[in-house]
Amino acid sequence: MTFLSRRRVLSLTAATAAPLSLTRAMPARSRGADADAYADAGWAGEWPPPLREAVLRAMPAAVEYARAAAKWPYGAVLVDAATGAVVAGAGNTGESGDLTAHAETNLVREALAGGFELSEHVVVATAEPCPMCAGALVWGGVRGVAYGTSMAKLAGWGVPQIDVPADEIFRRARGLSRPALASGVRADLTDPLYRERE
Repeated sequence: MTFLSRRRVLSLTAATAAPLSLTRAMPARSRGADADAYADAGWAGEWPPPLREAVLRAMPAAVEYARAAAKWPYGAVLVDAATGAVVAGAGNTGESGDLTAHAETNLVREALAGGFELSEHVVVATAEPCPMCAGALVWGGVRGVAYGTSMAKLAGWGVPQIDVPADEIFRRARGLSRPALASGVRADLTDPLYRERE
């Protein structure tokens, strides 16, 4: 699998993330485009304001992983829910021969191999996880999932999909922790990855 190096993840994090204070709330509509991105996203479940801010700051790193993917531009990063730091990331490597090597499944595999406790982390993905990836995220026990471009938009642009939304997979989980879900996060950054493929 091809992942950006830990040094690259740390440099992306430093460039896109300010230190996170769990007591600091985002000022109402005073941050211009960031405030618009904050308001435009759909936040379901437990997303304290500092974690929402961390998710918004992490999306550019996920986009960087997507742009590094050879054929299908999908990327995902793992964000520590306590600190807001991006601690791991992966892109889609399905063209390598492993058709299950989507960004989210690659990230879950890397995170578990690295000893991360996924219940203390959220995944920030450039697009809504497919049913396979959504299932992997539930089985992995992630605290939350935030994505940019919806499956409906992808299908509208002709990107192949299995049309079962992530929230449906999460709702159908029985005896497992259901991740919080945020949709449309920084779609201004993620939609061009897929719309450009038209």
